[in-house]
Amino acid sequence: MTDKAVIEMLAAYTDSLNRGEADRQIYLRQAPDQYEELESLLSLAEQIKQALVPVQPSPAFVKNLIQRLVVAPNERVARLARGHRRGVVIGAAAVGSALSVIGIIAYLVRSRAQMKARVASIG
Repeated sequence: MTDKAVIEMLAAYTDSLNRGEADRQIYLRQAPDQYEELESLLSLAEQIKQALVPVQPSPAFVKNLIQRLVVAPNERVARLARGHRRGVVIGAAAVGSALSVIGIIAYLVRSRAQMKARVASIG
């Protein structure tokens, strides 16, 4: 029997263990040439099944998990939105200031150009 066949047989046995229908002898008869190896693997699967009992999380853990997965990210998003709004306001103020400075410079350049044009037309 190939390793793949042994793995598939072990998987089928563990499935039957989980369903509560495991009969070790049925699986051992399918591979008499590997009886010892398969016997130890099936025994190990049974021991693991007995050791791994289902557990339920405590209500405190569930409450904390919900807090961390649902509420905390929402608070984080709200904080980021507030920070984003603040950034937009600061950015808009900076753009407004820059436009004011550009407007003043444009006015001065135009005034100077008009002044030169008047002086040239007089003289």
